[in-house]
Amino acid sequence: MGIIAVAGGTGSVGQTIVEALVAHGKHNVLILTRKPHNPVNKLTYLAVDYGDVGATAKTLEAAEVDTIICAFGMESDAISEAQVKLIRAADMSGSTKRFVVSGYDMLFKEEHIPMIPTAKWALAATRAAEESSLEYTRVVNGLFLDYYGLPHWRSHLKPWVNAVNVAGKWAVLPGDGTSKMNFITSQDMARFVARLMDLSEWSPVSFIAGQTASFKDILQLAERARGERFSVKNESLEDLRNGRISFPEFEETGLESTGRSTEYIFAIFHFISGTGGYTISSDDILDTKFPDIKITTAAEVIESS
Repeated sequence: MGIIAVAGGTGSVGQTIVEALVAHGKHNVLILTRKPHNPVNKLTYLAVDYGDVGATAKTLEAAEVDTIICAFGMESDAISEAQVKLIRAADMSGSTKRFVVSGYDMLFKEEHIPMIPTAKWALAATRAAEESSLEYTRVVNGLFLDYYGLPHWRSHLKPWVNAVNVAGKWAVLPGDGTSKMNFITSQDMARFVARLMDLSEWSPVSFIAGQTASFKDILQLAERARGERFSVKNESLEDLRNGRISFPEFEETGLESTGRSTEYIFAIFHFISGTGGYTISSDDILDTKFPDIKITTAAEVIESS
């Protein structure tokens, strides 16, 4: 039984992963926090200063942490730097051997850096992990289905619109809306992450295929569940690439501090979605390693909400 520390374990994705680890029951779980925190529901919190690499390394070693799962919400250069320093601290710790880089998203590439800030942060963390002696992996799972069931679907995720707004009965599809991508609930993703801890070897990227579908498929499921047609706009890929999208309303993304408008961020996200960015093409997927994990479908999320 190993000791796993979850950085960002009080955040939306982090909480979900912590719950899955506890339910799995094979490892001791700690939550890394910036400030001291009293135990809650028998969970132990470990206060660290991410800016002090040496002190963090000593804290990890004293707690005998062998694996770190980072689940920071990547929204700024400062958070990105905190993850890079945590990787360095883990590398210095005599007990820590493994590191899950914060991701739970798409496989970002160099070509995405000019488009969206999360790409720069993802690649910075990967470089830091590559330069370390740690065994590391990044979880790539496509898009979360939870958003189509909020606020009724049980989830720690904050509201976000992936092309189809089920509650508002509208959709803005990239191109013709038929580009395929991969979807999974945050709960199922977290169950795979918990099982990933049991593997003796990791690949640099851990793919989760979940369900393959298009935004048009999601729209049809939503219209069937709501019993009426939605207001639908097909946005050209050119307009999306130029930062324009016809959403009637927007949710704050948390990325506005980078100097990009909310409209621009959603437009680029949908451009990437409509051009295959969220399609998992690898055959080396966790789904085949853990076939007993039953995947929740888009229909189940939408129809139960």
